[in-house]
Amino acid sequence: MEFGGGLVATFVVLATFALLFVRRIGRYPLSRSVTAATGTVVLLALGIVTPARALEAMSVQTLLLLFGMLVHVVALARSGFYEWTATRLVGLARTPRRLTLGALALSAVLSAFALNDATVLLLTPILIVAADRGDADPVAPVLAVIFGANIGSVATPLGNPQNAFILAESDLTTLEFVVALAPVAAVCLVVAALFLLPITPSDGVLVVPDAAEFDRVWAGTSICFVAGTFLALLVFPGVGAGTIAASTAVVHLAWLQGFRRVAGDEIFAEVDWSVLVLFAGLFALVAGLDGTALLEAVESIGGGTQLAAGAFVLSNLVSNVPTVVLLAAGLPAEATADWLLLAAVSTLAGNATPIASAATLLALEAASDENVRVPVRTLLLLGVPLSIVTSALAVGVLSLTLG
Repeated sequence: MEFGGGLVATFVVLATFALLFVRRIGRYPLSRSVTAATGTVVLLALGIVTPARALEAMSVQTLLLLFGMLVHVVALARSGFYEWTATRLVGLARTPRRLTLGALALSAVLSAFALNDATVLLLTPILIVAADRGDADPVAPVLAVIFGANIGSVATPLGNPQNAFILAESDLTTLEFVVALAPVAAVCLVVAALFLLPITPSDGVLVVPDAAEFDRVWAGTSICFVAGTFLALLVFPGVGAGTIAASTAVVHLAWLQGFRRVAGDEIFAEVDWSVLVLFAGLFALVAGLDGTALLEAVESIGGGTQLAAGAFVLSNLVSNVPTVVLLAAGLPAEATADWLLLAAVSTLAGNATPIASAATLLALEAASDENVRVPVRTLLLLGVPLSIVTSALAVGVLSLTLG
């Protein structure tokens, strides 16, 4: 790439990345997916990236894996499973402290297998209503959902979009991913619980809400499809992860049409297609950096602590998904230890600030929709030290276990 073209490409990509988590400029709303797509169109219009190169840069397996999991999550949500699970949690918790710790654990478990973005969107409103009925401060349960969703999603490649990308792009198998990172998630979850205890009152009694109705057969079958997808990823490491997830999703849709008389189009209507558009745009944007000094600088970043530090800082500047796609450009597929480190630190960094993780931002917006304001100062006071401690723990644990 010529010198001038490299500067223009770098400017366009950095400007696009900077705008990815700006939600509004004055009265004008911004969407992450549209921002990424617009940046791609600018690169195409300037001739910096050709249509063929943009298509070549797309990770088909990543897009298929995300598509499959989005379908599974929507199908499971339509059964009423999330509402039932949340109301059951309130019934078992009885006190604000146990509700907060229960929300942390529930959010972590659900996020490990069914995308953390969906988990926070579905759990946050229900737990806020439960806390309100019990005259309890909803801030602690919301923070618990955020911390649990980010930490729990570390454990598996199905937990968040960046993990799905890492599984598709690296030489890691699902089993290697889980064996390495599930213990990291478990340790970090205990740390998060310790951080939440001081802001959660131990006294008080919650009002148990009426049990939510849900279709048990539908929910049970949808859970089996999610579990089956995970099991297939473990058993067939040689088959593309996206191929497996998309295939089981199609069968899931066929089951809903045949046994629950729910048209597949109804599920498609609720799928968050913007996630796929965002990733497609990010792939093309990173392709636009080919031959630039910025990409050379990224590729020169070493592994280990250098990679961890870069992932942590960048995640809190442009969020973890763009960070992972960018840093992945400098990682060979066989550098599995570095891929695991990137997955762990980029995700755990998401607890630090509202922009570091889409799940964090979505939970705050869901709380705002329920007229609950989670003070950013409170999130920062807890989230920044929590993300630093857990990221350091992840580096330490992985260094010990992987050598």
